[in-house]
Amino acid sequence: MLKAALAAGGQQKPAQPDTKLDAASFPCIDEGKPLPDDASFEAQLEQLHLSRQTSNLASSMPMRSARRDSVDYELAPGSLRSAKEIFPASLGDKAAHNFLSEAVVRSLPQALSATERERVLASTPLSPTLNLLSSMPLERVNSRTLEGARLRRHVLRGAVVVFITAGYSSKRFIFERAKELGVRSVVIDGPDSWSKHLLEEGIIEKFVGLDMSDADTVFDRCLDVCHKIKKEMGDLDGVTCFCELAVPLASRLCERLGLATNSPQSVDAARDKHATRAIMEEAGLPTPKNMLITAGSQLPKAADHVGFPAVIKPIHGAASLGVLRVDSRESLAAAYEKVCNELAATIIENGVVRQATPEELAKAKSKGLSASCLMEEYLDGPEVDVDLVFSQGEPVYGAVTDNWPTIEPYFNETGSNSPSILPSHQQRELLELAVKSCKALGLQIGVFHVEGKYTSRGPRLIEVNCRMGGGPVRTMNLLTWGVDLVEEQLLASAGIPSRPNVAPRPLRNIAEYSVNALRTGRLRDLDFLNPYQGRPDVLYANPLVEAGERVVCVRDGLPTWICEFMVSRGNIHEAIEYVKQIEQEVQKAMVIE
Repeated sequence: MLKAALAAGGQQKPAQPDTKLDAASFPCIDEGKPLPDDASFEAQLEQLHLSRQTSNLASSMPMRSARRDSVDYELAPGSLRSAKEIFPASLGDKAAHNFLSEAVVRSLPQALSATERERVLASTPLSPTLNLLSSMPLERVNSRTLEGARLRRHVLRGAVVVFITAGYSSKRFIFERAKELGVRSVVIDGPDSWSKHLLEEGIIEKFVGLDMSDADTVFDRCLDVCHKIKKEMGDLDGVTCFCELAVPLASRLCERLGLATNSPQSVDAARDKHATRAIMEEAGLPTPKNMLITAGSQLPKAADHVGFPAVIKPIHGAASLGVLRVDSRESLAAAYEKVCNELAATIIENGVVRQATPEELAKAKSKGLSASCLMEEYLDGPEVDVDLVFSQGEPVYGAVTDNWPTIEPYFNETGSNSPSILPSHQQRELLELAVKSCKALGLQIGVFHVEGKYTSRGPRLIEVNCRMGGGPVRTMNLLTWGVDLVEEQLLASAGIPSRPNVAPRPLRNIAEYSVNALRTGRLRDLDFLNPYQGRPDVLYANPLVEAGERVVCVRDGLPTWICEFMVSRGNIHEAIEYVKQIEQEVQKAMVIE
């Protein structure tokens, strides 16, 4: 029974009962709960090993430790928007075989049938981790107590977990946290990946360099590697990833290996925005008008069906790439052509978005995204991120982070804050929609990053990401609510129940800002960041481009992120105003020539 419950993951699409949110799991909507004594609660965090998250970062990504009385956190880095660190010029043509690409996702095998899955599960013995778990009283393992947290970590310690690609190098903190938790980590990545140095440092136990250039064979070769790892290190406890492109591959490997996973069908449906919309509508959930566009000839019909203002976006994508607002029928054709051209020249590799070089395009080596687009209603209202943790098919944690207005028409990110300042009833509705959307897709275990808006007609879904959010997401959940999404994903990947200990009140008030270029030209220097280094209320001030690099403003295309800041203040409104003040100061001080 234990194996069937945990290893099957999201294999079956569950019924859609009315979702009731547990206040212990969703702190941001539980008003009026008394704040515990600071000393006692922080002593609990200390015992739970949340007191120190190490992150050894390159000097180009300076970080500061953020203190709240006796508890010291080393902050995980923000999002690394520049690809220079992982696409060094010295790689040259090697880059082609070094990174997981969209071509791999398109070449993955079909998911197993229900009968085949049952056969795999029946023939796969319980791993040592699940054997240990089965010997423990589950009511104690599942409890939201210090004892429950200790038991879950005890089961996780020593687990062999395979990571499918490492992502960009500022995801280093994930592997450091896994090491702290006693996980025996194996990374399968391109042969020239930065992550191979983690082996030399003793952070991971094994690195396997895998040529990613032959998309048709990547899955089979990854599966062969997993079988070899089992022979060398003992039974695998989990296969996981923290990169968007690796999620479909990881779910299929888990399925073949009889490990805990969300079904490939659920993962694929979440990645396909058109499929997500269809599933939402079938489940009776609020869904904006939309239409799939595969050719320009469909534009008039789409305009009639969707109306204006509207948004064109790729059905698969990353960040805000290829997302464009369209306000009229007259501008639709030009907007669609622009999006198609941008997608054709875009390469997403190991979580990093870059434009194909002229040489790649000329030689037809570009692994560009599909030009299939979704045209849908423009959603008004404030945008949010809802970070969820699911365990055994049910939500066990959820929190809302406010996203600030994006730079249109490209929807480029600006800033965010945690905790949310939206009214509690709006947060509750957003959380309920996020949970119901994940359930409708058939998702069962792990960390999900759900994007949505609270519109003039109520909450609406933008998309569901079957992975932990990037950038500052992990840091904001950790500092605000004391929940480590990295740890929760590792527990899920090993088939261990998740019941995070959630602070009943925000531990910190956090605001962050990604500074967009307001002019096109070359950034003269990074001296404008110096005044913010060392300030106790500035948790980090990171450059995202190099001095002398060309940057672009919104008039000339998708704006360039120049730098990013995170601050903490006594209350959330002060934090928001403070980081906005810094952004204005920086815009005046930076020189773009």
